[in-house]
Amino acid sequence: MIDFDELDEVEPERRPYDLVVFGATGYSGCLAVEHLDALLSLPAAVPHRWAIAGRSEEKLQKMAARCKTHPKVIVANSKSEIEQMAEDSTVILALAGPYLACGEQVLRACVEKGTHYIDITGEVNFSHFAIQKYHKAAKDKGIMIVQFAGAMSVPDDLAGYLLVRKLGPLKQLRVYTWGFGLRGGGSFQTGMEVVERMLPESMAVYQNPFSLGGERRSGARPQDADCRVTEADPLFPTTWVMPAYGSHTTSRVLRRSCGLFDEWKDAPSYGDDLLVVVRDLALDKKDADYAVWANPVPADIKDTMKQSRTMEEMRNKSLAPHPGLGPPQEARALGFVESYLVAEAESGDWGHVHFLGGDGFEVTAITCACAALVILEELESLAVDARGVLTPAAAFHGSSFQQRLEAHAFAAGTGPKMSFEVVEGKPTEEQAKRLFHDG
Repeated sequence: MIDFDELDEVEPERRPYDLVVFGATGYSGCLAVEHLDALLSLPAAVPHRWAIAGRSEEKLQKMAARCKTHPKVIVANSKSEIEQMAEDSTVILALAGPYLACGEQVLRACVEKGTHYIDITGEVNFSHFAIQKYHKAAKDKGIMIVQFAGAMSVPDDLAGYLLVRKLGPLKQLRVYTWGFGLRGGGSFQTGMEVVERMLPESMAVYQNPFSLGGERRSGARPQDADCRVTEADPLFPTTWVMPAYGSHTTSRVLRRSCGLFDEWKDAPSYGDDLLVVVRDLALDKKDADYAVWANPVPADIKDTMKQSRTMEEMRNKSLAPHPGLGPPQEARALGFVESYLVAEAESGDWGHVHFLGGDGFEVTAITCACAALVILEELESLAVDARGVLTPAAAFHGSSFQQRLEAHAFAAGTGPKMSFEVVEGKPTEEQAKRLFHDG
């Protein structure tokens, strides 16, 4: 455990920058900067001093020139440059990945310098490492380390929180996801990094359903394990479920939210024996079987080695995008992410949230930008326990996070806005099926 007790704290209000976007010239970084620039250009926006940071000054200068709000440019490549960036910032939005490969340097600098930190990782093993090494130090220094602030987990983490607020403690929370979108080079590179770095000890973390915390009173149950086969769904009997793109990550994020709130005073209780299940939904068993075959969840080291070779072959044959590349605007216009979260309360009541959003990359730009603005503009009203390594739901408990997410489309344009519809009772099977056709 690192001892940060002797490190000097810098008062946030005296720092040159309210917000710095690190990794701004990457694909996700470019979209986040575009959305932030649009939000900060709105007539009612709170003014903020902000900057964009990365390795290439030339690329950063070109990006800054396209922004209406004229962010400053910071070249941050070396250890000393990253530390200086953290010292000069109130909040750092860290968008350079894969985080297992290059994420710790920025995270450590933020904890050392007393700087709030947000990332969009989907890497459970990186978060497990961050919790073990930095949670206590960040909490002791009053710093918010908000992970998973992208499209993979924010919608479902926030929707689960909304259901707990509506229904009280839960017996079960079932998440059904679907959507459409092209994959980016950064996401593919992250997947390669995860499997290439897998060792027996990291595999144990990867497979543990409570590797980020939140274990329930009943302990681990068979239903808590990751799905590796097609199954008939218990709530919608004529549909089939299989592993979702984000099921491994999102299930653990939801459990961590549950565990974090367990430790707080005056916080929502998710339920002593809450069961969390995250799945993709299919109308046909053959479609579900194909999805299981095409997107296998590694069961052991041999599986990860095989998956690594397959991904490397795809990259070599130009069947996968390279880092820094992603779908063009025309393709993103066709994308969407959608989910139903269905909850049964300990009281026996049921409720659900229907979430709908645009392209996943654009949703990520919105979610991480809004996360940064909540910290900057609402920090004093956030829960006093919301410090350390946090999920979005825990970090922004009691804030305007949902309203900010729903307020504007990507880049404050005319595209689809996010929506979280909270409804009593279970959705009907016909509703779930209709969404496949409507989508």
